[in-house]
Amino acid sequence: MIHIENVLQKLNTHQRSAVLDESRAALVNANVGSGKTTVLISKALYQHVVRQVSFDDMVVLTFTNKAAGEIKERMIGADPQASDEEMFWFGTFHSVALKMLQAFLPVETLGYTREFTIAAPDELIEMAESLISEHGLRIKYRNKLAKRLEALHSGHSLYGVMKRVDDLELLCDLLEKEKISQNKMDFDDLIHNAVRLLRSESWSPEWVIIDEFQDCDSLQMELIRAMSSENTKLFAVGDPNQTIYSWRGGNRNIFSEFKREYQATEFSLPLNYRSSSTILEAARGFMENSSELEGVREPGSGILVRKHYNPFQEADYLTDKIKRIHEEDGVAYKNIAVFYRMLRQSKTLEDLCRRKEIPFTVSARKTLKDIPVLQWLARLLVASVNKKDRNSLISVLTDTHFGEELTLTQARKTIDSKIESALCEKIRGFSKWTADGKMAAEIYDYFELDNYLSPTSVSFQENKDWVIAFLSELDEELSKTNAEFLIALKDFLNSSALYGLDILAPNESAVSEDTVKLMTLHACKGLEFQYVFIIGVNDGLIPLRVTSKREQNLEEEKRLFFVGITRAKDRLELSYYSSPDDSRILPGKSSYISVIPRHLLDDESETDPVKADLQAFRRIVMENRSHGPKPDIFPLIDTNPPKPALAEHSKTIVRKVVHAKYGEGVIESEDEEIITIAFAHYGLKSFSKDFCSLEFL
Repeated sequence: MIHIENVLQKLNTHQRSAVLDESRAALVNANVGSGKTTVLISKALYQHVVRQVSFDDMVVLTFTNKAAGEIKERMIGADPQASDEEMFWFGTFHSVALKMLQAFLPVETLGYTREFTIAAPDELIEMAESLISEHGLRIKYRNKLAKRLEALHSGHSLYGVMKRVDDLELLCDLLEKEKISQNKMDFDDLIHNAVRLLRSESWSPEWVIIDEFQDCDSLQMELIRAMSSENTKLFAVGDPNQTIYSWRGGNRNIFSEFKREYQATEFSLPLNYRSSSTILEAARGFMENSSELEGVREPGSGILVRKHYNPFQEADYLTDKIKRIHEEDGVAYKNIAVFYRMLRQSKTLEDLCRRKEIPFTVSARKTLKDIPVLQWLARLLVASVNKKDRNSLISVLTDTHFGEELTLTQARKTIDSKIESALCEKIRGFSKWTADGKMAAEIYDYFELDNYLSPTSVSFQENKDWVIAFLSELDEELSKTNAEFLIALKDFLNSSALYGLDILAPNESAVSEDTVKLMTLHACKGLEFQYVFIIGVNDGLIPLRVTSKREQNLEEEKRLFFVGITRAKDRLELSYYSSPDDSRILPGKSSYISVIPRHLLDDESETDPVKADLQAFRRIVMENRSHGPKPDIFPLIDTNPPKPALAEHSKTIVRKVVHAKYGEGVIESEDEEIITIAFAHYGLKSFSKDFCSLEFL
């Protein structure tokens, strides 16, 4: 039995006040590192143990599946008598809405059945394109269709410089009907339909507890309102200084709106237990109200600032330092993280980590679209569990790499039973085949997938390994539930559509927990590390150059940098480029570095000139020459020599290459050290062979 006093004794005065509060609505401004999750869990435990509120009468809303899992895990750790089944309504906004629609809300009144499946964003666009073609609709800005549909939901029918409306509203109406006919809901439908049906239902929980409240958008607030009766109590926890998702609906004013609407009692958690006082003092410069953030730790080390010639020099230095920190100082790799503004910045770091045998994990949400064979397999399984999903069935049959590679006309005739298809027959018979219970691994043989995974291609074994990994993950998930195979499979597919996948690459052994984390500043929220490196701190990158809503976006960029800084517990290092690869990025240190008081900085960039970088550059060149070139790793050295005479090349064989930035080109000349390429839109470019990143065609 849990002793609640043991829980309360671990809280400071600010935390305890919020947990013991009896207001109908409470709003907790939880500063970074102040124990937000601890307060949330303590609040739920207090209500459960002292006020006798059952867990199934609480809705706890989070923004990630990982956060929901951590909360449930810590709840069970504090109260071993609690179970995951009791915490049915603990989850993300989308997963809770999905459970409501499946469990008790009358989806039949909207034209759906409880067996509906979830349409990923790509499927929705695929469905829309099919309707445009079928009905001959006039739609402008087709390449921006997803954004236009999203804007229409927000009440904006025109787009860009349009003077007249097109058929977008008609398309939207047809799309809604098509989703119903195929028994599919998209992500927004889950919340929108739950809100619509909750308003006519009498169900409401005793408590609604919201994590990361600053990330709520207007639709999520509607869900909170719809499930809350006059007797429902609300407890919202968040940090206004970490509002970094306005581009997907986050609202900086949501705290004041919530307080006003519910007459909420407001609390503050000012004490930061995570970062050294030096790091916190630096972070205060990026807050609106810095007086609310207090530290409890010693000053610690100064914030190191480094200048590098370019991203490659930076990555070479970083990987050497990370290895030294690990091997000489005994710091586990998992306690080290590198943050960047744009996902593409990780490529050079990844290459250098592999070269120097540093284990790393790139934190990026993996979707089915990232792995074509799994996207095809998922569509195959969705079509098998949802007989109304005509789009998925057509997609499976017409796929040019897998399946039967039918034309659109052939696929439609096949679906209408006018053409025989072995794969279509398997899909139609899937429900009957699973009736007596199956293992996920048996799906491979049932569909005879060897015949469909491009058996003659060089990628056959890799594709097969991906499929086996997917089915193994499915088997693991099915073992955790008592549900029927078909229902459990549908839930797994819906979850994969909502949250992505955590599947190891083919032939990859289990990844050690002890890895350096490489991630964007957006992805780092909610995490903490002993050592943090933030790279590319140049104007144009951090902060990112913005063209619209400039003031609003710059404020959010400041908050994003604040989030990155405050992930660091002990050591923080910032670096910038004197010669960035991108013309949109200004050389030299970002204006953000000048915001940090000078006495907090160990600015090596002022005393350690580029000479050190050039010495490192020469060392790498010599090392690379001794081992031979590694074209998949090294960046370019553009020497831009004069154009050679055409006569020199008149009799040479044309050899083509592809460069990631300049596209396809033709080799004009080369010697032992330099290769010169003619690009259609960029002219002649010359590269050092020691640092050549060209793909030869």
